Amino acid sequence: MATAESTSGVQQSGPKVALALQGGGSHGAFTWGVLDRLLESTSQGTPFSVEAISGASAGGINATLCAAGLASGGVTQAREKLRTFWEAVSRAGERAGNALFGFSEPGPFGGWNIDWSPGAIFSEIVGLVASPYNNPFYRDPLGPVIRSSLTETDLSTLNAKNGSAQVFICATNVRTNERTLFTQPEISVDVLRASACLPSEFRTVNLHGVPYWDGGYLGNPPLAPLIAHAQDLILILVNPFRRHDMPPTNARGILNRLNEIGFNASVVLEINAIEAVNRVLDSVGEEAASQSRFKTVRFHLIRDDDFLAQFGFVSKSSTSWSLFKTLFDRGREVADVWLKKNYANLGQTSSLNVKAALLDPTLKQVSGSHTQ
Repeated sequence: MATAESTSGVQQSGPKVALALQGGGSHGAFTWGVLDRLLESTSQGTPFSVEAISGASAGGINATLCAAGLASGGVTQAREKLRTFWEAVSRAGERAGNALFGFSEPGPFGGWNIDWSPGAIFSEIVGLVASPYNNPFYRDPLGPVIRSSLTETDLSTLNAKNGSAQVFICATNVRTNERTLFTQPEISVDVLRASACLPSEFRTVNLHGVPYWDGGYLGNPPLAPLIAHAQDLILILVNPFRRHDMPPTNARGILNRLNEIGFNASVVLEINAIEAVNRVLDSVGEEAASQSRFKTVRFHLIRDDDFLAQFGFVSKSSTSWSLFKTLFDRGREVADVWLKKNYANLGQTSSLNVKAALLDPTLKQVSGSHTQ
């Protein structure tokens, strides 16, 4: 079990939680900021015990870095690994000449939204006739970046399950249209590459002869495996559920919203299923519920729909450090608000009204974000 560290270095536990980290390309830097603030809080009187973490794509990478850091060196190491990775992503993008790099700052193309930038339009045109398989100079861009912050020793410690949180990484089986969940002792750099394999940008990752694409298509993030490890689920989401400027009327806006809906679909289905069980347990009474093999799941949500909605779809492929830092800083701010409002609910009750926040468009959201 991963435990939090006090300022004196003595290990302390706290409420048991499971973290579910959504993928969203470069917008995963928002999740990095949230995690950084949550981890920091464990030495400031609000400790918690991370029993399990799940994720897909960037969420899966964040999950693995966090769990590996906690297992090998505690909170400080986890925070360092996350920062090292995101810094390495930005440096790699700059060296590779990321076509979106120069257009990734607030400017004449609509602030942070670079969907209409020349680099974005050019990349989309090329993508209509070319794939990663047409590129004779293609090389895996993600593996080296992951290895720069996640060593073989880190993976060995994580996979040995010697005090580490249970990690679940989602990938999509291209052959069968099924989701695959990887966990210890099989977490590897290639598993993370598979989970983050957007087929328009990366060549398919084969594991044991099976082709895999991005896990976000079928589990973004996966929730079901977490409920065996903790009753408190903290969801960190980066793809907006709610938008106030709907429906979109231009081509880029339509594609952006389709992407968001597609990558949010799986988590909505899983939340609905878990909530159905919660309602049954609530209806049978406390005594009968205590004898059931099912346990009530307490939901907690950290997100900022209005803030993330302004970035558009294309920025998810940008490696601008300025973009990463903006997302990171906002993630820390939102997590800080959430901690002050909702930490006391951990181990006691849900801080999220699921119907109001996600499923009923007539009601306001009640998460700990800035967009209430």
